[in-house]
Amino acid sequence: SPLHSFPWSYYPQEDRRTQTAETVNLFTDRSLYRPGQTVFFKAVATTTKDDSSQVTANKSLEFVLRDANDQEVSRQVLKTNEFGSVSGEFVLPQGSLTGYFRITTHNGNAGFRVEEYKRPAFEVTFDKIETTYKFGEEITLTGKAESYSGVKLQNAHVSYRITRQQSWWWRWGGTPEHFTEGSVKTDENGKFTVVFIPQKADGSSSSRSVYTFDVEATVTDVNGETQVGTYSVTVGDISMMLNMEMPEKLEKSSDEKIVVSARNLDGNDIKASGTYRVFSLLENDSTHRQLLQGNFETGEQTELKSKLKALPSGKYRLRLLSKDDRGNDITAGHDFILFDYSDKRPPVKTNEWFVVKNRVFGPGKDAEIVLGATDDLNVLYELWREGVLLERKWVKINNGNRLFSIPFKADYKTGVVLMLTYVKDEKFYHHSTELISEKEKTGLEVKLDIFRDKIRPGAQEEWRLTIKDAKGNPATAEVLASMYDFSLDRIYSTPKWVLSLPQFYMYRTAAPLEKDRSFNPQQVNGYFAVPFKNVESLFFDRLNWYGFSLYRYGRMMVRGVLQEKVAGVQADYYAAPMAKGETLQMAADVADNVLAE
Repeated sequence: SPLHSFPWSYYPQEDRRTQTAETVNLFTDRSLYRPGQTVFFKAVATTTKDDSSQVTANKSLEFVLRDANDQEVSRQVLKTNEFGSVSGEFVLPQGSLTGYFRITTHNGNAGFRVEEYKRPAFEVTFDKIETTYKFGEEITLTGKAESYSGVKLQNAHVSYRITRQQSWWWRWGGTPEHFTEGSVKTDENGKFTVVFIPQKADGSSSSRSVYTFDVEATVTDVNGETQVGTYSVTVGDISMMLNMEMPEKLEKSSDEKIVVSARNLDGNDIKASGTYRVFSLLENDSTHRQLLQGNFETGEQTELKSKLKALPSGKYRLRLLSKDDRGNDITAGHDFILFDYSDKRPPVKTNEWFVVKNRVFGPGKDAEIVLGATDDLNVLYELWREGVLLERKWVKINNGNRLFSIPFKADYKTGVVLMLTYVKDEKFYHHSTELISEKEKTGLEVKLDIFRDKIRPGAQEEWRLTIKDAKGNPATAEVLASMYDFSLDRIYSTPKWVLSLPQFYMYRTAAPLEKDRSFNPQQVNGYFAVPFKNVESLFFDRLNWYGFSLYRYGRMMVRGVLQEKVAGVQADYYAAPMAKGETLQMAADVADNVLAE
């Protein structure tokens, strides 16, 4: 029998991928309007079935405009074109309640706000600083107040406030605290400066302290309008940190890259150089001996990767050493396992060497999975698709690696799930991998050929696009574009347009596998649904209590019966039969169980 079982749910869990889902994505030209303005909208209708989505052409859709109280304002019926899309517009009512409005249709809706807003006349920004600072050095921030049409705000009052917050590389920062404040004026170009000297908190003795100083500048123009701009400056005893990007398991022939980057305290990429060393590791992860050394500069480390290919498979430690512009040593390290798909044995001592070589398969192209161990294994091999077991067998692995090659079959359709399960040294091991059928490349390549970011009011303007399919051929397509006043985003930002399509996932059971504990029966992850059978419920004759319950706290009076239940203690009292219209007065005291009439 199998070593694992799948938990089941009482509730129906259908495989929804066989269902048909109709979706309508609705888009509006912006997210904020005034009463009486026109809302332009576009809808794209799609139909999804069997993991595939198609546009729904020539379909009539009814659109309803609803106000802040969800009451209907107006409606219209439109028919989709060959691209499954339709465009329309609604005029917002004058004098109605403002708030959140919606346009709804079957299987789709879009919301926006209707307000009597005042468009902001200007914005406050700061110039980006490239220099890194240390404690005690004077910092000068330059900001500007400028209208959205480019007019500079001259001689405007600027009040600023600076807070300080300690930062750590390994966790969230501390609590912000007040540092300083002040006021200045803008010059004839609308610019202003904020000058301060960063200091550590009192009592700080760390030699590698890092603090973030948040600057908030509030500008008021001659009309009384106020806008706020913010900027953050990070200051520390060190001025940079090193980052290393490389996989935990590095296959010698793979195209995965080793990338070294350096950033200043504000998170901006900077150039750096230094030395690297590579050490072999013992079983307890302590360093054994140095095998490689060399120099590096930030960027992709092609020379280092080439040298690593010559090393035998095993576990290694890569150490980087550089210096910041203040002479401080900056280090970074990374442990990794170097291996080759052709290895006969795992590169490290383990009973669980599992590597996915290729999970995408198709005609003439197998999926390939490597499982290995330093001891002998007896592995349960299973292939599943949508709750149906396709193949099950026991496979022996004798003190080494085993390459599982799974050929593609037409009845696999979109893919199958490979499960490898075994027990070794009283520990349970399970690996579940979804093997995906290769699909034809699809998609569109969109290129902006002509675009000018500066235009004149009232002038005719043209933007030109080139659209090609996945094979590079010209594509027939429809483009949705919108233009609005950017200053509105200062009041209520416009969300990005996203085309959402139904995703029918196979139901998955989930439970953690405690691999480092002694063997116990475990649940495992499954990637499929077991069809749910509807069974008609059985009903039998039973008493009709007319709302009476034996499981209630407090007192309850019914004709002829007094029920008392307090804190789990229940006492039932039955009164003698009464004549019609007679009233029985009862009281009960659970403490001494006395009944008075």
